[in-house]
Amino acid sequence: MKNKFLVTAILFSTLLFSAVTGSTQNSKKLIAVINKADWCPVCQANGEKIMKEVIPVFNESNVQFLMNDMTSDATKADSKMGLDKAKVYEAVKKINETGLLLLIDAETGKLLEKISVAEPVEKLVKTIKQSSMVEKM
Repeated sequence: MKNKFLVTAILFSTLLFSAVTGSTQNSKKLIAVINKADWCPVCQANGEKIMKEVIPVFNESNVQFLMNDMTSDATKADSKMGLDKAKVYEAVKKINETGLLLLIDAETGKLLEKISVAEPVEKLVKTIKQSSMVEKM
């Protein structure tokens, strides 16, 4: 249990740091929002996989990862600030499910894809890559 908490804390800290110090929305084409909660078994089982095997694939890309921590009212409020800053809160505010990766067009704020974090790494990476290459019409 302690390790799961540590992984969650590290994931949240990394994503928060990325949101604060990373590239601005204008240089990103895709925002990947992870809906998670400390009490979510899917999140607990897959947080380390996302942290170690998915996010690093996109370190030098046009994808920005953000956390939407739905653990409590306080974490929801903290997450809302980052989501507002990235201009994606409107796209995710009605999705109350945890254990999801939400892919949002950074320019339009439109939800492009919703996928479970329990999917295999290969499918998650492929879905993110495909969504990040969506042409603007």
